[in-house]
Order: sequence, then C-alpha cells, then structure tokens
Amino acid sequence: MPVYEEEIAFPHKKNMGRKKSNKKAVSKPPGSITSPSPDAMRPFRLVKNFTAISLVVIFVGTIFLSVIITHRARAVLLKKSEAYSLLLANNLNHQIFLQFLIPTVLQYGKIRLREKAQFERMDKVIKGTLRGFNVDNVIIYDINNVVSYSFDKNKIGKSMVAGIEFTQAMKGKFSSKLLQNGNFFAIMLGIPSSSRLITFAPLFAEEPDAKFSGRVLGVIEITQDLSGETTTIFKFQLLIVATSASVMLLLFLVLRFNVKSGEEILIKRAEERLRLEEQLGHAKRLASMGEMAAGVSHEIRNPLGIIRSSAQLLKKKLGSQDSSGHLLDVVVEESSRLNDIITDFLEFARPRKAKFESCRIDEVLEKSLAFLSTRLEEGQYSVIKHFQDNLPSIMLDPVQIHQCLLNILLNAMQAMPEGGAITVECIYDQEKVSISIADEGPGLNEDALKKIWDPFFTTKEKGTGLGLSVVRNIMEAHNGRIRIENRDEKGAVVWIELPVEDKNGNNINS
Repeated sequence: MPVYEEEIAFPHKKNMGRKKSNKKAVSKPPGSITSPSPDAMRPFRLVKNFTAISLVVIFVGTIFLSVIITHRARAVLLKKSEAYSLLLANNLNHQIFLQFLIPTVLQYGKIRLREKAQFERMDKVIKGTLRGFNVDNVIIYDINNVVSYSFDKNKIGKSMVAGIEFTQAMKGKFSSKLLQNGNFFAIMLGIPSSSRLITFAPLFAEEPDAKFSGRVLGVIEITQDLSGETTTIFKFQLLIVATSASVMLLLFLVLRFNVKSGEEILIKRAEERLRLEEQLGHAKRLASMGEMAAGVSHEIRNPLGIIRSSAQLLKKKLGSQDSSGHLLDVVVEESSRLNDIITDFLEFARPRKAKFESCRIDEVLEKSLAFLSTRLEEGQYSVIKHFQDNLPSIMLDPVQIHQCLLNILLNAMQAMPEGGAITVECIYDQEKVSISIADEGPGLNEDALKKIWDPFFTTKEKGTGLGLSVVRNIMEAHNGRIRIENRDEKGAVVWIELPVEDKNGNNINS
C-alpha cells in the first residue's frame, strides 16, 4: 500500500504541541479527483528517461558491434585475398619456369626480355595463366630490382626503390600490403576510393622433386583490386545500422505508448488515492490511540512501583512467621511481571533514539553474557563461544545492542528449561559483522516462524510477544538484519548482521 506524507486534520481532535499553519485549508467537492502531483509523475519520467538512454546506449553499442563485424569481415577478406595471391604466385612461378624459362634458354641460350619475341612469349604465358582470375597487374623484378615485365609497358626497364617486401621476397618469403586511396574519413568509415592488395612472392628456379627449392631468380608482384568487396562490406554495415535504427525507433514508439497508458492509469488511481487517504486517517487515529495507551502505561508505572515497594516493606514488618506473607509475595511477583509488560510495551511504542558510537561487538557480547552469568549457572546452561580474531569496531548503540542480545539470550534459555548448550559465534567478512546465537531446544514450527515478528505474538504462557518486535526495531535503527531459522540437528538459531560502516555510510576500516 502506498504511504503518503500529507497530514489529515480531524475536527474532533486537538492539535496539541504543534505550530499553527498560516495556510488555509481548501475544501474540495465530494468525489473530486485531483490531478497527479509532480512527485507521482516522477516514476514515469524516470522510466521514460532511463529507457530513452538505454535505447541510445544500445544503438551506440550496435554501431560499435557493426564496426567490429565489418572490421572482422575485412580481415577475413584480406586473409583470403592473400591466400589467393599466394596460390596465383605459385602457379605463375611454375608456368613461367616450365613454359618460358626452360624453352627460352634452350632456344636462345639466355633470357632477354627486351627482345620482342621473348617478351611476347612471357606475356603470353603470364596472361594465359591468369586468364579468368581477378588480377589488375603483374610485375616481375630481376635480382637488381629492375622491372623485367609488367602489364604497364611504361615501367619495363625502370629501377624501382627496393622496399622491405622486395627484400623479403629475395630471401624466399611471401608478403603483401594493402593500399587504400581516399580522404581520412572515407578510409576510417571503410569506403576508400580504391583498395588494392599488392603481393610479393619470390620467383624460384624449380628443380625436380622440390617445389620451392632452388635459386631465387627475381620477384613477382601481383596486384588485386578489392574495391568492389570493400564496398559490399560497407553496404552490409549500413544495413546493420539501418536495421538497428528501425528497431530503436519502434521501441521508442512502444515506450511512448506505454508511458501514455501509464499516465492514464495514474489518473484513474487518483480515486483510489482518496480511499487510501481515508484508510490512512483511520491508521493515524489508531496510532493516536496507541500513543495515548503508551502515555497511560507510563503513568501506571509510578503507582505500580509504589504498590510493589509497599508490599515488600509490609512483608518485612510482618516478618516471616506471618501467614499472609505468601500473599505479599504474589503481589510483589505480579507487580514485577506487570512492570515488565509495561516496559516492553513502552520500548515498542516509544523506542529510544539510538546513540551511535564506535564499539567492538565482541565486548558487548561479553558484557551481555556476564550480566546473565548467574542465571546461566543456576539453570545449568553452558555457553560455547567462537569469536573471530581481530573483529573491527563498528558504529552502534551499545545500550540497545546489549538489550537486543539479552532478549535473544533469554529466549534461548527459555527454550531449554532443563538447561543445555548455547552457541554464540561472531565473524567478520569486510562488509558486515555476523552474530549467531543457537540453542538446543525444540525449535519453532512453521506457523510460529511466520508470525514470530508480529507484535504480541508469543509461544510462552506469560510472554508479552513484544521482545522480538523491539529487537527488530533496534536492528532497523542500525541498518542491520535479523532472521530466525531452525537448525538441522535440533533447536533454533538467530542470525544478526550489522554493517561495518559509520552513520554517513563510509566503511570505518577502509
């Protein structure tokens, strides 16, 4: 149920102890519905803004992913093109050696590509070998880096600058490089004006039974145009981005529709809010009655104390031989029990504000056990302690935590009327200090576990049912947690977790 902080005035109640407001109350016609407040609309704005930001982040992530995919596609294309060039170079090397070098040497005695007949034979062999393959240019260098053959006849006979690729090819190694033309942004986007892969391979003198053995006679340069494949990859990237943009737009429209529907629902719930305000007014009236009951209980304590002390004094005057002494014992006993009930009720209805200070939880535990030492010995209880070394100091109210531990230890003792072992453990895990108090009693049934935190619920004949409710309030004031569960073997265990941080939320040990 939503909780609203508006204050509701009741004509029949006096506004005691409060300053009068200068604002005049504005009456509303019965059944009128107020427009949603900005605070009520805030969740919708948060959802809308969060979703819009999420869509932008997803869209940017999609673009980034598309860039990675296209980059990977280009890398695969380059790798396959290099393998393709290597295959062409090996095949071309083999054909040149068999169909040109050997026949030319046998016929003319030496290789002279400047002679027209030899050049035409070389040209015929190379073009015949590469017919049907995607090759733009082939250049053959001699060992002195002079162009011996090229599709571009203007380069024949020219000495080229020996690069690292030529040097590696002369050493029998295969290499390639990618040349892209265009401006910086076009190259970054993956749409250069032209993209060429240039491969350098050694020209071997083949020998029988040795495919790549023999002396290097020159270098073969093969150029492939990859502009078409690069353009195809870029179109694929555009398709991914366009698809993502369409999906994001569709999601945005769905979001707008949902937000609009939510706003309509909020307006309809304005009527429900009026009903909730009536229920809240009823709850406040009950709370006022509780405060009144707490005040009455507080006033009862004084005459109750007088009754008890008077009964004790009267018993002393009458002496132990008087037959009415046992009746005075009953008065004292029942007065003490009634005082305990009132004390529990006041602690539940008017909890004391916690006063935090730096304390060691093991010292508070030792204090609580020392306080109960006499009762522990008389009831034949044994306490088994397991405290981790170097427990940190944490911010807590030692008085309230002492009270909390006393209630839990007393419950453990009451669960074992004939005595038994109580195991107390305390450990530290960087973020919180955990305390467990286990008994060897009969444990709790399922129904009791569900209602254990309800005020005035108890499994004891003379209990008030407020002890654990007070404990839970103390834990909430310390931003801690508490839970109760049955042990696997026998008995129940209470777990307490206290954060290792100060009142500002900073870890005091960092």
